[in-house]
Amino acid sequence: MVTDHQLFINIGNISLIAFYSPGWFYLVILFVAFVFGYFYHRSKINKSLNQMAELQSALHQSAELLTYARRNEQIARGDARNANTNKSLLLSQISHDIRTPMTTLMGMASLLTETTLTSEQHEYASAILLSGESLLGLINDILMKDILEYSKVDTGKELDVKEFNLRNSIEEVFDVFAVTAAHAGLDLVYRIGKTVPVQLVGDNQRFRQILMNLVENAIRFTQRGEIYIGVQFLEAVEDNHVKLMIEVKDSGIGISEAKIRELSRVLMQTAPVLKTGGATGVGLIICKNLVMLMGGTIAVDSVENEGAAFHFTLPFRTNIQPLLPTISNDIKRKKVLIIDDNATVRDMLRNRFEAWLLTVSEAGSGKNALEILSDKPDLDLIITDLQMPEMDGITLTQSIKKLYPHTPIMLLNNTGDEGYKKHPELFSSVINKPIRRHILKEQVISLIRQTGENALTSDHSNKQKLSVDFAKQYPLKILVADDVVMNQKIVGKILNKLGYEPKMTNNGKEVLEEVSNNYYDVILMDVQMPEMDGLEATKMIRVCLSNQPVIIAMTANTLQGDREECLRAGMDDYIAKPVNLTELVNLLEKWSLHSNTEV
Repeated sequence: MVTDHQLFINIGNISLIAFYSPGWFYLVILFVAFVFGYFYHRSKINKSLNQMAELQSALHQSAELLTYARRNEQIARGDARNANTNKSLLLSQISHDIRTPMTTLMGMASLLTETTLTSEQHEYASAILLSGESLLGLINDILMKDILEYSKVDTGKELDVKEFNLRNSIEEVFDVFAVTAAHAGLDLVYRIGKTVPVQLVGDNQRFRQILMNLVENAIRFTQRGEIYIGVQFLEAVEDNHVKLMIEVKDSGIGISEAKIRELSRVLMQTAPVLKTGGATGVGLIICKNLVMLMGGTIAVDSVENEGAAFHFTLPFRTNIQPLLPTISNDIKRKKVLIIDDNATVRDMLRNRFEAWLLTVSEAGSGKNALEILSDKPDLDLIITDLQMPEMDGITLTQSIKKLYPHTPIMLLNNTGDEGYKKHPELFSSVINKPIRRHILKEQVISLIRQTGENALTSDHSNKQKLSVDFAKQYPLKILVADDVVMNQKIVGKILNKLGYEPKMTNNGKEVLEEVSNNYYDVILMDVQMPEMDGLEATKMIRVCLSNQPVIIAMTANTLQGDREECLRAGMDDYIAKPVNLTELVNLLEKWSLHSNTEV
């Protein structure tokens, strides 16, 4: 029996009976609570320490992963920079390697046009130059641009805005395809609306590229008929600005509805298109991108088996006071008969002749022409096409000559066809298709005036850009640095025709040797040369010489940054290869005047 002052305590298997008082009871309770709390908190602390250790381990692993990721990112960025540098170097090398032979081609063609040529020879030489310029456009704005876009290297290309003649641009495009169209039996025809200003300000190079791609595409899918370019006035956007609509239409196989939908979807996109293939084609994608770059839109219409028409709008600036063509009094109200089975060609010629105040009659065949001639024997000029069904131009002309031997007859000939030369007595003049307006006007005036001279044998009195008097007016001592012998020959010939006697060197070391012994006013310095390039030679000249020459970079590298690199090296100016005669002459004149001003 336990009394009120006894406590029965079990500790393990030991039973104790303790006498207690109320004070001791509370002390024991506190002691037990303290021991329990101590062990409880100790377990919590141990758990927290374990969690902290786990977190520290995870943090350490995360730090290692982050360091590894940053290191990989730096490596990737370095690889990307190296890749972009390699791409730029590759593109620069491509541009240089393509332009080097182009320098020879266009240089020789330019020199050829400066010699005395017949009209036919000058036409062929001009075609070579135009094709070369078109190829350069492809190199500059299509090949280089597309490669750069796909490789994500930014070129920063901007519009090259200059004044140009709309009619000349279209005719130059047609000249490029004249032989191809003639072999395919196609007529190349264009018409500019009466309200369309001919003198425009814009990027003529890109405008011609658009036309060339569309005309080439049209020829590819057209077996008969014609390729037509029409220009219409849409609206005056603001003072001195207009919007034009240009149409390139063919009479070919047309485009199916499915392909039309695909084309329309691509052409209506508001962002540049990079992918190609399918019905779209690289050429049309380039057209879409160029039109968009110039601030316009492009669309397509077609009916299968009835041809296709691509039309695009472009904004241009125009002259406030356009020059109006003068009409010669010698041809006003003169009577002309046009004979051609192509109604579009007849319409084009009629519009031009009526604008020159001529009286025009038309015939769609040889038989129809003879019927008209029986009623109108007093014609001042007859113009006939060569290839016509039933009766061709030669057979028709033979019949006309028997009736009207003194009436001048002009032949519209297909480029490359020389069959008319077997009958030199038949034609007073021959104009190759596609017809160039200024040549047509010159020949019409000449024939109506009845000068009696055979236009086939007359020499082409082209105005020459090169004259030996130029060096007398702008005296310069010139040094040329180029490692390509053919380039030296071309530049040397050009300078000789200007009246200069340049000194030739092959690399930068030879330049330094030459300028250390002789003074030169101008150095035409190629950039890429063996042993010492033009940039290094220029830096040495700027440091070492007290009497500094004008140094003009003459390089086939035309990517963004090339000009700036040349100027940073100390060069004064920059001209791209192939060397354009007009640009070179302007540079020499500019720096000659600059030197005289300083003196």
